[in-house]
Amino acid sequence: MSIFKRLSIKHVVLLLVLVTALYGAGRLYYRVTGGFTISNISSEFPNDERWAIAPFSPTAQASVDSIMDQKFTYLGKGCQSYVFLSEDGNYVLKFFKYQRFRLQPWLNYLTFLPGMTDYRNGKIEKKRAKVEGVFSSWKIAFENLQPETGLVFVHLNKSSNLNKTLRIFDKMGFEHLLDADQFEFLIQRKADMLCAYIDDLMAKGQTEESKQLISNILTLVVSEYQRGYADNDHALMQNTGVMDGKPVHIDVGQFVKDDSVKDPAFYKQELFSKTYKFRYWLEEQHPQLAKYLEAELRLIIGNNFSTMIPHFKQHE
Repeated sequence: MSIFKRLSIKHVVLLLVLVTALYGAGRLYYRVTGGFTISNISSEFPNDERWAIAPFSPTAQASVDSIMDQKFTYLGKGCQSYVFLSEDGNYVLKFFKYQRFRLQPWLNYLTFLPGMTDYRNGKIEKKRAKVEGVFSSWKIAFENLQPETGLVFVHLNKSSNLNKTLRIFDKMGFEHLLDADQFEFLIQRKADMLCAYIDDLMAKGQTEESKQLISNILTLVVSEYQRGYADNDHALMQNTGVMDGKPVHIDVGQFVKDDSVKDPAFYKQELFSKTYKFRYWLEEQHPQLAKYLEAELRLIIGNNFSTMIPHFKQHE
């Protein structure tokens, strides 16, 4: 009996070691590669007229072509895309992360269970809606908010007219040659991250420039709402960059067009919520700027500022 017990304990220990090793290997692989694979940015979507973009002029297309002729090196990843930096450092190339929006394979084998088919179909519909939401947002941003986003080009349908090979290098340094016509992607001007930019300004004693940047952020957001455009991502610090000294959206995946957001009562609450964590960061890092931001918000929002509480949207 004691032999079986020793064997049993040994098997359990070996199993735990194996599971730990596999988990560690998986984490190491993800750390080394960033999770990037060509299959993760590939799709089999048919052409959809909803995502069609008007043709560029020959001059504009030549400019885009010259960007695509550069090498692109892995820069990082967000919730929705893998990001690559152009050789000249002026542009980023973003590919959609399809693996987040694909059905888990095991769901295909459990449809015999009660309710599983409905559950599976619900998952498919939810993921489809998320992909379409991002595509819609990219198109809205490109067609209506180029100055606010720095977008240069979006490609949302398979095509046959680009005739370009995208040369990208993954996180491990391996080169991949991609037929641009067969991938969904965007090209955007490279921006500096907001908080790092403010830190740099303040380190140089440029307080007035920092205040002007804060005012410009508020003007940017309010202007978009007043035109019926809303960025439903409240992560202002993470999703705002600075380009030529002006604030821009660096994440363009959650824009919607909705005239109801023009209502001042709505967008004032949104402005309060979006800047809430930013104010706390400024209080910790640059108290003088936090006071300035609060004063500016009070001017825009009015007396309701003192009684408002933030409403945060879930980040999926």
